[in-house]
Amino acid sequence: MNTVQKTLNISLSFLTQILIKQLPIMVLGLVSFNVTANEFDPRQAVHLNEQLKAQIFSNMRGMLTATQSIIGALAVDDMEAVANYARSVGFKAKKKQSNDELHSALPKSFKILGKAMHMDFDKIADDAVTLKDSKHTLQQLADVLGHCQGCHETFRIDSSVNEVSNSMPVK
Repeated sequence: MNTVQKTLNISLSFLTQILIKQLPIMVLGLVSFNVTANEFDPRQAVHLNEQLKAQIFSNMRGMLTATQSIIGALAVDDMEAVANYARSVGFKAKKKQSNDELHSALPKSFKILGKAMHMDFDKIADDAVTLKDSKHTLQQLADVLGHCQGCHETFRIDSSVNEVSNSMPVK
């Protein structure tokens, strides 16, 4: 074999290997999938209408705001402020402003986690006033954030089936 033919054979062999390795990737890149991201999300779906979805997201933002405020109050050792911020999102406060429609739309396991978290905020408030121990409060807050994390790992909020089908164009 001459040098040109050897080079051509090596080049073809190399090209064939690249194509064999890269072809599946190229094909996947060209194929369009008609699926939504939630089909790949293993968390339990909580189906809510848009009004209830907005309500629960507002509640979560309120929790995040309260948590940030508690941390800020801890930084300046203001345990009275810690108690006030924690009480504002505690179970006693939430029970007074309960949204029966939202509560009835949530699965029991979601409500159990939520109730525990709200009750933990009540405990933070009580302990902040009586113990006045910022390290203790930080540990309690870390535990509350563990509830948040567990809930977000377990559940996802989706639009209810009726609203999804109503928003789809008619063919």
